Amino acid sequence: MLVSGGAVAAALLIAVGVPGVAWADEEESNESAVLTEQAIALIANGADEDQVAERIEDALMAPDKEGVTLSTVREAQELVEQPGYGTAAVRQVRGLLLDSLGGKLPSAPEAGRPATGEETGTSVVLDEFRPARGISDGGDAVLLGLGAAAIGGGLWLSHRLRPPHTLRELEHRDRGHRETS
Repeated sequence: MLVSGGAVAAALLIAVGVPGVAWADEEESNESAVLTEQAIALIANGADEDQVAERIEDALMAPDKEGVTLSTVREAQELVEQPGYGTAAVRQVRGLLLDSLGGKLPSAPEAGRPATGEETGTSVVLDEFRPARGISDGGDAVLLGLGAAAIGGGLWLSHRLRPPHTLRELEHRDRGHRETS
């Protein structure tokens, strides 16, 4: 039995076009230090308090508690579970979690050694970057003014330096010379 080229092409397109499923490791880490670092990352990425509290709870229940001061993690857990969990509490929880790790993340690379594999190559977890929208300071206003001046100047120059005749006038003039000769 012969298979048509269209059927083969359709089979290849389906195999390539259908998005694959990412196979993630379903098991969580059993190290308190890694789970505490994940809680810090959740805070930095603006996760809600339930997700952070769950990760902190996982860190407290993990069997391998090496490298973490659990009393400091418990303090952070109490802050997360208090009502009115806001920006000030988020900073305080993040500081407590980082202090519980001794100020150094477990995924931080050794000094002088490049990061490899799944290593991030940094020991810093930055807050989410949210730039200001619109004109937020004098520098933005100056850039907006310079941009408007450049556009206005370009339009003025294009009008001022345009040729004296349009293409249509030149085409008509050229036809008139051809007909008389």
